[in-house]
Amino acid sequence: MKKIHIHHRSPHHSRKSGYSRISEYMDAEVVDGTNGFPYRLAKLISSLHSQKEGIYDTRSFLKECGLFSTLRKNKVDNQVVHYLNAERDIRHLVRYRDYFSKTTFCGTFHKPPDALKNTILNTSCLSGLNGVIAVGTNQVEFLQEWLKVDHIEFIPHGVDTDFFRPSHKRATEKNILFVGQHLRDFETFNRSMEVILQKFPNIVVNVVLHKAYTKFVLKNDAIRFHNGLSDEQLLTMYQKATLLFLPLQDVTACNSILEALSCGLPIITSEVGSNPSYFQGSANILVPKYDADACIEEISKLLVDEDEQIRMGLSSRNKSLEFDWSIITKQTLDFYEKLSLIS
Repeated sequence: MKKIHIHHRSPHHSRKSGYSRISEYMDAEVVDGTNGFPYRLAKLISSLHSQKEGIYDTRSFLKECGLFSTLRKNKVDNQVVHYLNAERDIRHLVRYRDYFSKTTFCGTFHKPPDALKNTILNTSCLSGLNGVIAVGTNQVEFLQEWLKVDHIEFIPHGVDTDFFRPSHKRATEKNILFVGQHLRDFETFNRSMEVILQKFPNIVVNVVLHKAYTKFVLKNDAIRFHNGLSDEQLLTMYQKATLLFLPLQDVTACNSILEALSCGLPIITSEVGSNPSYFQGSANILVPKYDADACIEEISKLLVDEDEQIRMGLSSRNKSLEFDWSIITKQTLDFYEKLSLIS
């Protein structure tokens, strides 16, 4: 089976992060929109497209041109096209998939149901997919009803457990780590930190996020902002943290949580979206949504209990091994095979 991936990488992800890493774990041809088509013409053509069917920009059009060229040249009996971020880049080739009789089209969705239905108002193109992968258990039932696609499967997001790994040295300075900006619950974070920094005046709080989002975070001498980190610097942030505190508004799969799990961090986060399934069997703590009092209580207990920190950290690392990219790649390849047999 020939595998073709329509590539997309979020600009804020490190090289070791993101769903596009799956292309590195299987023998897939990557289409990323880098071809010889005139950029200005591509920009003009893409500007004529409505965004009601999902994000479609200049790069999306260039990807479709590249994919069309690839499909036209290929002379194989069985191939699969996988849109790694199905919220974007899908238009004409899926709509006319019958012209590519030996090709199966599938896509992976990353956004929670509310975000999908509020941003994609026309699903006619997406409903042309042969199969769909959900990275969150909270997406599956919604996608089945929303898209009317027969073949939908939950396959977790992966993580590079070789790179994101625990340190052999325990950090001497107690610090709380917060990473990212997408769907983060800044209000609960701020309310919690106001109290925690009063109770624990020697604590440091490291906040890793794009500098445009620092305006949403409490300003305090103990809160240190970081952006533009290298992969190694990000890894060090995880390895030296006492715990990850990441209140969320909603979630499917969260890179920051997966990376913290893999680094053996104790985690306190919100009981929203697909978090319960990603934490199932681990000792980490899920708190009710928007409940700053519960967050304060759990953080306060954990900061003074080193034995519990160690226990939770070990459970994190063990849980992360279920999401190693080698395992997720195998599940995805099995999905391709099932689709090819029934498409």
